[in-house]
Amino acid sequence: MRTTMAAIILALVIGSMGCKSKSAAGAGDFFPATNAVQGWAKSSDTRTFEASHLWEYIDGDAEKYLQAGVVRTLTSDYRFNDKVDATADVYLMAKPEGAKKIFDSDSAVESQAVNVGEGGRTAKGSLTFHQGPYYVRVVAYEDSPAVNQAVTALAQAISAKLGK
Repeated sequence: MRTTMAAIILALVIGSMGCKSKSAAGAGDFFPATNAVQGWAKSSDTRTFEASHLWEYIDGDAEKYLQAGVVRTLTSDYRFNDKVDATADVYLMAKPEGAKKIFDSDSAVESQAVNVGEGGRTAKGSLTFHQGPYYVRVVAYEDSPAVNQAVTALAQAISAKLGK
């Protein structure tokens, strides 16, 4: 009986480890690896925040995302040409309408439309877009034409990883 119980516990532990590693691998798949996009290096591991813990990442603004149906948020840091830091966030919403709702709630003042996802816009070193149940934000901590072009390339690579 002791051997049977140990085998059952071992099977449960191994089974749960497989699930965790599979979901962890899938989570990072939204973000391009270092040099997958010219000039961009991934400078952090992907961090995941479930809806119930989103306040740990965006304290003060989490409620807006919760009301739109956020399920989880994934975020990763990047560095462009070893000079400019940026952060990429992917918000997985319960429904595509939630992603569009967040996108529409962002100010479009002084922004330009970009062809990324189902709707995108760029302004001052940042780019946001929505695509299916995803709302994505890429923010670089510098604003220049070269950085804006690089941010667009990174956002397009994320969009490709999200699929249709």
